[in-house]
Amino acid sequence: MIVTALSLIIAILTTLYYRLIRKFKKANYFLNVIRSVSKSLAQNHEIAAFNGNDEIIYTTHPQVYSNKEEFFQSLFGRVTASASFKNFYRLFEAKKSCNALINSSGSGIQNQFKKWIIAGNNLKASNSLIGEPISVITLSDVSKQFTENEKIASNYERLEAFLDHFPFGIFYVNNLGKIVGSNVTFANFVNFSRERLIGMDIKNFIDGFDYNIPPQKQHQAILKPRLSREIDIVLLKFSMNGNVSIQPWIVFKSRVNEDSLEEKNNFIEQEVFNLAPIPSVITTPLGEIKALNPALATMIQDKIILEKNKIIKPGGNILDFIKPEIANGNIIEHLKYTFSSMEISSPVEIKFSREDIIAMAYISRIDSARSTSKLLLIQLVDITNQKILEQRLIQSQKMQAIGQLAGGIAHDFNNLLTAMIGFCDLLLQRYTPNDPSYGDVVQIKQNAGRAANLVKQLLAFSRQQTLKPKVVSVTELLVDLFSLLKRLIGVNIDFQIIHGRDIWPVEVDNSQFEQVIINLVVNARDAMGNNGKLVIRTKNYFSDKEFKCVYDVAHPGDYVLIEVVDTGCGIDKSLVESIFDPFFSKKDEKAKKTSGAGIGLGLSTVYGIVNQTGGFINVETEIGKGANFKIYLPKYTGLRKLQDTAQEQVLRDLSGSETVLLVEDEDPVRMFSARALRDKGYKVLEAASGEEALAIAKNEKFDLLVTDVVMPKIDGPTLNKMLREKIKNLKTIFISGYTEDTFRQDVGKNSSIHFLQKPFTLKDLASKVKEVITNA
Repeated sequence: MIVTALSLIIAILTTLYYRLIRKFKKANYFLNVIRSVSKSLAQNHEIAAFNGNDEIIYTTHPQVYSNKEEFFQSLFGRVTASASFKNFYRLFEAKKSCNALINSSGSGIQNQFKKWIIAGNNLKASNSLIGEPISVITLSDVSKQFTENEKIASNYERLEAFLDHFPFGIFYVNNLGKIVGSNVTFANFVNFSRERLIGMDIKNFIDGFDYNIPPQKQHQAILKPRLSREIDIVLLKFSMNGNVSIQPWIVFKSRVNEDSLEEKNNFIEQEVFNLAPIPSVITTPLGEIKALNPALATMIQDKIILEKNKIIKPGGNILDFIKPEIANGNIIEHLKYTFSSMEISSPVEIKFSREDIIAMAYISRIDSARSTSKLLLIQLVDITNQKILEQRLIQSQKMQAIGQLAGGIAHDFNNLLTAMIGFCDLLLQRYTPNDPSYGDVVQIKQNAGRAANLVKQLLAFSRQQTLKPKVVSVTELLVDLFSLLKRLIGVNIDFQIIHGRDIWPVEVDNSQFEQVIINLVVNARDAMGNNGKLVIRTKNYFSDKEFKCVYDVAHPGDYVLIEVVDTGCGIDKSLVESIFDPFFSKKDEKAKKTSGAGIGLGLSTVYGIVNQTGGFINVETEIGKGANFKIYLPKYTGLRKLQDTAQEQVLRDLSGSETVLLVEDEDPVRMFSARALRDKGYKVLEAASGEEALAIAKNEKFDLLVTDVVMPKIDGPTLNKMLREKIKNLKTIFISGYTEDTFRQDVGKNSSIHFLQKPFTLKDLASKVKEVITNA
């Protein structure tokens, strides 16, 4: 209903906007309202409105598709072609209002399964404010709601199953004595189905039933089952807050006649305590254990054993099994406070010693007229997995925040480095190698290149670098790397690669995979010093269940496992979850100065590349015995063939005579790029903004548009779209400090649109321009 309402709202807003446009030609205020609504809706909704010609007239995601056909092509690639989705498409094409629940296809690297509600509305021309039919589609992400509902439903089902098979009968009656509900046990007592019991008078089954007896007081009666003899029972009424017209009752079958009522009560309480699904323990205010139920033993699995072979059992003390920093503080205070006060104490978090079991303890006082003992009931809810998930979420958010910061820094640095490297190239063209200044310029360019590599590592960590994956053999990649790795580690370290047999193909970026292996090998070399043994092993790996890695949980499936094993100093277990953080390093200052490394981006780069590739990384280590880094890359199961890992380099003439419109708001980048292209023979039209470029385009003809992506007012993609309305076959090269993957999310896979990432050299720019113009 909410999704359908959103569709109608957007349809109304769209028709009003177009009506205002036609009447007044200016509707800036209303357009701002629509944009404001769109911005808030786009966080959880994707909305598209089409006119009678199936053209986009409104969307929360502009520049992704321009008409209804492109919208559905994009949607077909994202969702599973279920019967409900096909029925939605059929009804929508028939101009009928419709909606459906659809699922994502789960295709692509790290694409999670999602659920959407899709709603379609079609307004006829007679009902449209613009006098022509309008179609509106709304996609709303409801994955979170489904996840929460599934958790609630699961917990409810478990509780319902427990109550249904409780060893005592439970029934609910209203103030007229009519049965409104029962559990399976009570239905079995009276030999009726639960459904048939609804609405029947409880007195048909229980002689001596009195609705008005006080709550919590036991009452003897006789049960009259169908087709069976009468049974002596005990009734116990419970008060239900907020609804006095419906009351729950518990039915206990009486034990042998000679048992006293006191013994019956003790038996009932003991059975309830033992059968309760919640781990529970009864203690004194000082923590002495009087009783515990089987659920507690199941939770701890008899693993909590102290130095003196103590185990949790009656006669021991609960404080002996809790972490000392907790046992001496909050827990004893809670025990004393709960017993001395009539108030319910707030729950307290406790952690058991020797085992990583964390529980939330709910403490309540046991009030019994039959006992003068001072006792407390402690009910424990195991929150170990919840705590693990919390830590993973915190770590994930930290990594994401650092990644966003790194990506932003990388973008700004790329602009600066483009100008530095570019002007160095221009200077080197003017000097000869014998010139005294030639070496200085080379040094500047080399250091700028090192800065560019640092930026690439930041982008790799933040998982924002552009990957060019190919289907390759890990064995071939490692064979090609062997000589380089041998030189890196030196002659004093025993180094070997053990190749597995029939290793599955994987889909990776060759250069990025090599970077991962090199970083791990260099780290291993530094950990071993001048001697030791380093082994790289590969094998096929299959897991039929999830397995934990450092930050992530790997999914079941087929993987190619690459292990990098060293005999170095090892890593303290307390530091394992920090080693992949950027700028984290345990190398001393002397090692950093002598090796020129140690800035702490090596392992963070490894993590970012592996994660962006869709793989996982884990580490097994022990102080003094070395470390084993394990990389799990998903097996490639597509139809593409293995590609040769060798890179072909083609030298060609980079000169040209065509006209290039260069649009760049950064003056140094624009000045260098213009000079570089003019030196190659091109005619260059310079523009510092999108507006200036449009003005030039009115009076000048050009063969190629080279434009920055991020610019004030009119950005690169918008400029390209506006120029394409006049120049149908326009060829465009976008340049940006951001990566191509981020850029492609906005402009799609148009083959006439090309990308050159900053920082680029004079040769990079000239090669790209020549390539685009030549292949037109």
